[in-house]
Amino acid sequence: MAERFGDSTTRTRSGEHAVEPARQHPLRRMQSTTRSFTVGEGKGYLTVARTEDGAPAEVLIRMAKQGSTLAGMMDAFSSTITQGLRHGVPLRAFVTDYVGMRFEPAGLTNDSEVKQASSVMDYVGRRLALDYLPYDLRMELNVLTTEERATKEAIDGVGDAVWTDLVGLSMSAPLVARPRRS
Repeated sequence: MAERFGDSTTRTRSGEHAVEPARQHPLRRMQSTTRSFTVGEGKGYLTVARTEDGAPAEVLIRMAKQGSTLAGMMDAFSSTITQGLRHGVPLRAFVTDYVGMRFEPAGLTNDSEVKQASSVMDYVGRRLALDYLPYDLRMELNVLTTEERATKEAIDGVGDAVWTDLVGLSMSAPLVARPRRS
């Protein structure tokens, strides 16, 4: 018999096995798409393998500078997303967590639909959302293509004012030092 705790963990008594979540084994052959991308000074490749129905099944992110800390973190990040997708975690859960993450490298990208990203994870989350999530979910996350954004601005009649990134503006504002007391 297994004991359940408030944090959703379980402990089994000796001789019993914990129940594993259902795992989908990957197909031997899948269609995939590889994109080259840059985020600020970081360069990498995003490969997404899809099931027969077009849903993402595996995500691989390779940074151009192998051996770096960022490359190692992106390898671990790729593995986490792939394992989550195999165990039934919806792509939306990953995208929600990763869009908006801020760390270096950050800045302009070479992707015409994601012109700027606050990190590599932010870029990957936005790219996966644009490729695999429906419009209404992307609208909630504020991840729209350039064309969708222009249409929304025309309908709203407010232009760029709606899309101002206040957090980004505050992070780029110069720091004002307090005068020192003697």
